Amino acid sequence: MMVVPYSAAGDSFRADKARVWSPTPTLPRPRLRPFALHPDGERIAIAAASPTTGAPSKQDKVVFVFNFFDELRRLAPTSK
Repeated sequence: MMVVPYSAAGDSFRADKARVWSPTPTLPRPRLRPFALHPDGERIAIAAASPTTGAPSKQDKVVFVFNFFDELRRLAPTSK
């Protein structure tokens, strides 16, 4: 999964360089995306695969990330 910082002002849109959001592979879901975005755009759910084998990882917990984009900015700040 990739992430692209962008800016929009008036009628202009500027996308920066895309980069890997996470090195952890996601589980394939035939005909579906490997993630679900909440309608408010603030939360995302991803089914992670094992980083070494690509197989499903142990499903013994759920991690909720609130203020997703704030957390993303904290983990991967953009340089200006």
